Amino acid sequence: MQRRHFLGLTLASGAALLLAGCGFHLRGVGGEVLSLDSLALDGADTPFAEQLTKRLESLGTRVDETASLRLNLGGEDVSIRQVGVLDTGSQDQQLVLRIPYSIQRASDGAYLADRQAVEVLEEFSITDDNLLSQDELRTDALENARREAVRQMIDRLRAIEEA
Repeated sequence: MQRRHFLGLTLASGAALLLAGCGFHLRGVGGEVLSLDSLALDGADTPFAEQLTKRLESLGTRVDETASLRLNLGGEDVSIRQVGVLDTGSQDQQLVLRIPYSIQRASDGAYLADRQAVEVLEEFSITDDNLLSQDELRTDALENARREAVRQMIDRLRAIEEA
């Protein structure tokens, strides 16, 4: 019995060492830190830029003009497409939020990411019962899309800093 227990512990600790050695880590554990000390933000003063600034600061990144990296943001491009109409009278719509950006070094102006875009799709349904609240549904979908776009931008900044 002791031998079986010892072998089980040995195998478990060996597997843990193997996974730790290859760089494996659980999603969401320890990933909430951005190793950028500071970042300059240029572009339109949009709700996305405000949310991104707050998120960067909450991750410990200063947003100031003297940073070594500059994130150039374009304006928010929002479009709504009708995906389908069901027999019940409901309309499935898709909100598309597209935010162009580029990342460049401040020292020499070289682009690390040129003419990229974050694009988020958010679907929502409008029925005959909630026609009066369709503006509220669109606003909620836009807010959800902005939150997702901020998350995607943070992930892209992490990829830039690791390169």
